Amino acid sequence: MQNSIICHVCLLMFLLVLAACQPQRADHSTRVFTQGPDISLGLTPGTVPVETPLRLQLVSRQPISNITADVTGVSMYMGVVPLRFQKLSTPDSGGAEQWQAEFLLGACSDPAMLWQLNVTVQFADGRKLSLKEQFNSSW
Repeated sequence: MQNSIICHVCLLMFLLVLAACQPQRADHSTRVFTQGPDISLGLTPGTVPVETPLRLQLVSRQPISNITADVTGVSMYMGVVPLRFQKLSTPDSGGAEQWQAEFLLGACSDPAMLWQLNVTVQFADGRKLSLKEQFNSSW
């Protein structure tokens, strides 16, 4: 009888641990920084979790020759995170160019760290566009 109770308790504990270990759902939200007729810039996931791969996406109706970008900490110095954009091959993009940079943000003592995003886009016709956006990360 006592072995049966111990067995049931162990089974119950196993089921509770198993139920608590459900995988987290992927966050596919996007934080849109700039949205216009010629260019858009967004960050996925939009909750900007630290120590998690982040994807910055830039879509342009105008041909781009170069993109330089970095992220710096505002509320605490965390160094400079350089961003390297790659042009995506997108045959059904309706003539728009799509660029992407993947990066990580470090965790610090501030759960809502404030960051500064600096992006400079050089278009093929020689024009330059500078975008500066601030956002908070989370943990």
